[in-house]
Amino acid sequence: MKYDKFWVFSFFFVIVLWAFVLIPTLSYLIMSENVLIDTDIDLRVPTLAFMLFNMVYIFLGLFIFVVYLLKINKVKREHIKIKAMKTSGNDLCSIIIPARDEESVIKRAVLMCFDQTYKNIEVLVIAHNSSDRTAEEAQQVADKRVRVFDLRTKTAGKSIALNFGIQQANGKYIVVIDADTVLANDFLENALPAFDNGHYVAVQGRVLPINRNYNFLTKMMALEDDLWSEPILTVRSELGKRCPLLGTGFIIRKDILLEAGMFTNSLVDDHELSFRLLIKKSRIIGRAFCRAYAEEPPALEVMLRQRARWGRGFINCLSQRVAEPTDVIGNLLWLMPIASFFGSIMLFLMAYASIHNLLFGYIPFMFAYLPLQLWFLVASIVIGLDFVILLRVHGRKGFKYAAYLLPFIVFSQYGIVVLYKALFVRTWGTTKTMHGFMAKNTTTQTPMIKQPKL
Repeated sequence: MKYDKFWVFSFFFVIVLWAFVLIPTLSYLIMSENVLIDTDIDLRVPTLAFMLFNMVYIFLGLFIFVVYLLKINKVKREHIKIKAMKTSGNDLCSIIIPARDEESVIKRAVLMCFDQTYKNIEVLVIAHNSSDRTAEEAQQVADKRVRVFDLRTKTAGKSIALNFGIQQANGKYIVVIDADTVLANDFLENALPAFDNGHYVAVQGRVLPINRNYNFLTKMMALEDDLWSEPILTVRSELGKRCPLLGTGFIIRKDILLEAGMFTNSLVDDHELSFRLLIKKSRIIGRAFCRAYAEEPPALEVMLRQRARWGRGFINCLSQRVAEPTDVIGNLLWLMPIASFFGSIMLFLMAYASIHNLLFGYIPFMFAYLPLQLWFLVASIVIGLDFVILLRVHGRKGFKYAAYLLPFIVFSQYGIVVLYKALFVRTWGTTKTMHGFMAKNTTTQTPMIKQPKL
């Protein structure tokens, strides 16, 4: 896009500012140097508010990590027990794949649908405003259970394609996957028993990166997924069954979707629908053993564009009461853009103070800050929990992935850039994520999926 280079530059600029804060601070601590501070300008009160607001999110993350580690063995035992169950019916499942300019991956997604051990399915491909051969590629799958629609509308948006697909679907259940997503062959077999007792209206599967080792960036995003997606999926599912839908790899009752008014044309249609369902006391369960595999963006500018769309969607939702009052985690996550904004203000102030001190020998204002000893303690606990979670998720491979934890801390600063880039996002169409980046020098259409053990 036109301004992609600017935002990539901004990302590295933020990293430099972060380094200007961290490195001198460590130097003062090691050398036991005193720092001169101009007391004429006192910013301690507003910066204390900013700092405390962000500390809430740090401790929310610690809470999620701890609960995840305490609950994961119980959850896995329950999952193994449920996995052994068979659904009591043989209802038709309609798999809807919204796709715009996805000729490189759409055929793979459709073919993998028919590897399901649960056979009563239909696949609806909605090629929405595509300018390439998406529809033609999907039509090459010679199976009468595939229906391909070349949808043309004046407006863009994933929800438009999804709602069209829902209206065409014949199934009792709607399965939503993106064009870059492939379902594990036992996805439906494992998900459908959750509907038998009538407690749940939807099942969100665990979405794993299919191109983790494509490059350094995808490794960072896969690590982010390890450390946040699975813990949040597990904890929110355990605490009140308020698991959010993630946009791909989920199954929901069609009657519930119709009753809720289907999807709205939001930049985060999954997030918005989740809270509409939860407000009505409908429960969504997350199942880590219902697995789907999707691509991570292969380039920094693509990732920033994608995350900015999500960020703008969350900002748009701030004008609505989209979470239950008792859903503490949901409300805090919903307010994440505000926390990111406060965090960016603190970074800019502290970086300015550090640069000013470097040039003129004193800090130009007083501000609130976390004592270094406490900061190191919190950081050590976070990194330690990250390490333990990686071992729980990946077993011995967790040691390998843990080697990326330090660069991941630097990588995570991208959230500040995404926050400001999100303010310039207007439509879904301008933030489209390109797919087809499985692995370097890969030509095969269908990836080999190795199922992780529970």
